Amino acid sequence: MTTRILTPLILTGLSMLSIGAITTALIIPTPTPDGLAAATSPDTVTASHQQFTDERTVEASFETSAEQSITTRATGTVSEILCKPGQTVESGSRILSVDGKPVIALHTDTPLYREIGTGDTGPDVLALQQELARLGYNAEGNGTYGWRTTDGVKQLLSQAGETNPDGRIGPADVAWLPQTGVTPTQCTAGLNASLTDGSEIMKTGGQLTAVTFPAPADLRDGKRTFTLFGVMTSLVAGNDGKIDARITDRTFLDRIQVSDGYKTTLADQGGKKPTATLALEQPIDAIKVPPSAITGQNGTHACVSPDGKQAVPVTVIGSALGATLIQPEQSDATIGNVVLGHKLDDVQCPVATE
Repeated sequence: MTTRILTPLILTGLSMLSIGAITTALIIPTPTPDGLAAATSPDTVTASHQQFTDERTVEASFETSAEQSITTRATGTVSEILCKPGQTVESGSRILSVDGKPVIALHTDTPLYREIGTGDTGPDVLALQQELARLGYNAEGNGTYGWRTTDGVKQLLSQAGETNPDGRIGPADVAWLPQTGVTPTQCTAGLNASLTDGSEIMKTGGQLTAVTFPAPADLRDGKRTFTLFGVMTSLVAGNDGKIDARITDRTFLDRIQVSDGYKTTLADQGGKKPTATLALEQPIDAIKVPPSAITGQNGTHACVSPDGKQAVPVTVIGSALGATLIQPEQSDATIGNVVLGHKLDDVQCPVATE
């Protein structure tokens, strides 16, 4: 009988202990492992410094000169050719020889259309005299072919390599140039080629004359660099503070023209424009803060606060990798720690003054 009474009592006691243990486990939370603990965000951080170049990407476009054909009225076999693509041909210089007789590249406002000599008059005579004078040779300069012009022509032809010139000159003696100097892109009269009246001897034009780009309106002030196809040049702002968006520097253009990037762009039938970069030549020392440290922003004017009470006016100059780049508006202000988020609720950012 005693055994039968004790057994239910023992089972009842064990059940009550189990219930108590479960209840205790529900009341006392289990500690969270360190690796799974929720991260807490700081409400104050230390500002850092970063070099800011205000780098922008822009599309580049190209301007080229119109293609022209240079011809001569000399007839015969080319016995010498001095034309080289990319090498400038100057007025007054020998460009080739035909049957041993030199042909001179010559610029005149009125092309030579006839053979002229002593006693001849006309606009072609005057144009010849003006070019002779520019080149440093004798000439009257009155439109009448006198002894001075005869002497100047002899000097010109002798300098070019002609023996015993008689002082007369005509279309067969020259290759007329539209400017005082041209740069051939192609030399079309090879050695031993047969020339007839009006034969082409070279092509000019198609030369790169300018690189242009759309200048962003919100650029930071300062001297900038422009880099295209790995070639860099400096850009200087004009009197209005804006940079010139049309680059004509000959050294820069020559380097661009021989670059693989430029050649590839010309061959691209899709017409896709290449991209270039604009950047400040002298980087700005900027202060980097989280975006949540900025309060009262109006355009580029804003504030940060070191303590949640004091407002430090700043200029927002850019952003980088999720951070905001600023500079203090007052040159003597220093920015160390800045508060974030809700701690800025009571900070009043003053209105920017000019």
